[in-house]
Amino acid sequence: MSNLAARLLTAAVLIPLLIVAIRWENPLAVWGIVYLATFLGLREYYNMTLAKEPVSERGFGVVLGMAMAAVVYWYDTSPHVILAAVVGVTLGAFLFLLFRYRDMDSVAGRVAHLVAGVFYVGVLLAFVALLKKRGADGGAWVFITLTCTWFSDTGAYFAGRFIGPAWPKKLYESVSPKKTVIGGIGGVAASFGALALAKLWYLPSLTWVDCALVAIPANVLGQCGDLCESMLKRSVGVKDSGALLPGHGGMLDRIDALLFTAPYIYFYARWGFGRF
Repeated sequence: MSNLAARLLTAAVLIPLLIVAIRWENPLAVWGIVYLATFLGLREYYNMTLAKEPVSERGFGVVLGMAMAAVVYWYDTSPHVILAAVVGVTLGAFLFLLFRYRDMDSVAGRVAHLVAGVFYVGVLLAFVALLKKRGADGGAWVFITLTCTWFSDTGAYFAGRFIGPAWPKKLYESVSPKKTVIGGIGGVAASFGALALAKLWYLPSLTWVDCALVAIPANVLGQCGDLCESMLKRSVGVKDSGALLPGHGGMLDRIDALLFTAPYIYFYARWGFGRF
């Protein structure tokens, strides 16, 4: 089976489940999917960055990340609780290694990975679930976030495949050798198409200015998120973060751009929407 066929088959199975969860009025369905994805993403992150460390250390990182994600979701209107959780995560990582440091020379890197994983996966992905909690239009904003991000991947793929040979200039060759500038442009166009679809179909209150102010910055952030995960994988010498999703690699390979786009779209929906 080709990579593209595997991608399409995986999407055909998972997308209907996502649509049902997003359309359901109760936000807990989206939260459940996001929380499961958080667990899988954290597991992959620590398996990559702490591959030589004991399972207990990687497991502790997953527990910290899951706890932080839960606090961000359930106490999103209580900033002091979130600040307390940030303190708890930071102290917890240091104290865990204080009494289990084993190889002293590796402690700095290990504690950095423990803390970074919590915020990279646990906090950033939680914004997808927070969008659903907005109220009546929460589901629409989740659709916008997913389509803006994933249409970009499709637009970049086809632009790079069919136009790329005529303009093979690389986007950032040292980090991701296959990505091209024309692929990046195709991704931006596809993201704007996702916002146009939202305006013309399920969220007509969007203005064309909203469409541009969501699609373009979110797309740039999403492409940066993709590059950042590629950089991370290169630094630890792996091709994919995992083998969970046929044609897509691991969970982190599927959500790397989403981790960067979801917070931006959340804050735009909260502070920018309706002002233009």
